[in-house]
Amino acid sequence: MAKSVVPSTAHTPADRVREALDEAEIWVSRVRGAGPRVLELLHLLDQADDALAELEASGVDVRAERVRFETVQRQLGNQMRRFVAEAGKSLQQERAAGQPDQARWWWFLDEAVARQRVRRLRRWLIGIAAAALLLAAAALAYDRFFAPSPEEREAFQLGVQGEALVEEGDLQAALKEFGAAIALTPDDPDPWIWLGVIHTQLGELEDAQAAFEKARSMYDSDLDFLLERGLAYVRVRDLAAASADAEQAIREYPDLGYPYYLRASIETEAGDY
Repeated sequence: MAKSVVPSTAHTPADRVREALDEAEIWVSRVRGAGPRVLELLHLLDQADDALAELEASGVDVRAERVRFETVQRQLGNQMRRFVAEAGKSLQQERAAGQPDQARWWWFLDEAVARQRVRRLRRWLIGIAAAALLLAAAALAYDRFFAPSPEEREAFQLGVQGEALVEEGDLQAALKEFGAAIALTPDDPDPWIWLGVIHTQLGELEDAQAAFEKARSMYDSDLDFLLERGLAYVRVRDLAAASADAEQAIREYPDLGYPYYLRASIETEAGDY
């Protein structure tokens, strides 16, 4: 295993966190071409996380170190596809050996990249199928692995139209589109999220709450629900509601990076760079 060797000078948690962050900042800038040795960065993040938790438990002010730690995580997240390509199968092997906690998301970058790829490919294939422009090879992959049902195709188009109407400010028309999408694919949480957000904007709070409860029941975790709803609130420029979801996600999942990205998106939308 490519575990980091902590220098002998690191006698205290403060020493360990600073030295781990020093090395991590170097590694995160040298991902390209590093090969499987890049896994050293993940062990350094583990070390920093452990030492920060120890310091915080003893009442030490680690705000400066916490900012450095989050910056390294953000930089890693921005190049996770490159990281996964460099690490190769060694990432799965190292993870299987160490059995890291799910909260340490950096050990599961390959799974995050895979989800991104499937989501992009699925949307791309649906759009191409609707336009009848699939190439022969893509058609084979589409039919074998990703082909949605006719109901899913129609619901997807209705969702696209609904989001366009939201952008135009025609919330009543958008409500009809998402309602039609739900009738076709009632187990898809996305149109339920939009239904709740639109009802909220129209002041129909009981209907909004019912839609949100339905959507929440379909997600694997409360985090996914909060992030998706927060992003939808950003789209309708309800930044106060979006911020409430971001802050709740941060309180409930303080060790994950995604809620902080939502907070940053809201600040950016508000012009608070």
